[in-house]
Amino acid sequence: MNTKDLIIKVARDIFLEDGYKKANIRDIATRAEVSTGAIYGYFVNKEKLYEAAIGPLPKEYYYKYIKAVKKITDINYYSIINKLKQNHYDGIELYLDYVYADIIAWKLVINGEGTNYHKHLDSIVTKEVKAFNDFLNVLDQENVSYVRPNENVVKILIQNLINDLVAIIKYDMNRDEAYVYARQIADFFYHGWINILELDIS
Repeated sequence: MNTKDLIIKVARDIFLEDGYKKANIRDIATRAEVSTGAIYGYFVNKEKLYEAAIGPLPKEYYYKYIKAVKKITDINYYSIINKLKQNHYDGIELYLDYVYADIIAWKLVINGEGTNYHKHLDSIVTKEVKAFNDFLNVLDQENVSYVRPNENVVKILIQNLINDLVAIIKYDMNRDEAYVYARQIADFFYHGWINILELDIS
């Protein structure tokens, strides 16, 4: 293992143990048995080292997710209702593929308070709320009868959905457990939204 890879490996361990804020370059250098100068030779600051420790997967997933969310206005109401449940399941598969490709990276993301990665998690709620409102606009355009929920209720429920999916990472579920759990969550929210909106899907 070369010096750079060793530094990244040790940094992963320390960021995981201490979190981004508490971890410091000196401790990483000591455990890796290199100088702080050697670390700064590869990484200009702690944030860049943290990015290297996480790797590309979370960002890749985030941008794929954003691209998928933006498609919500490209399909009509009937297509959305017919595919809503399957889309939930497809999304679960994609999410689990990324999580279990490198679960340590995702643990670092959810423990990265104060970093851009943590802001990404927060922004997902905002983007999901917007996508949900776009969906309601589609219902309006199609003259579908439904009950519009309170905006705060929408935010809280979407925040709960994100928290439930993050729990897969937080509580060290194996993939089989996570798949069953995530499908149950998808069922719960699918039927929950149908009931809240009082949509007729018969």
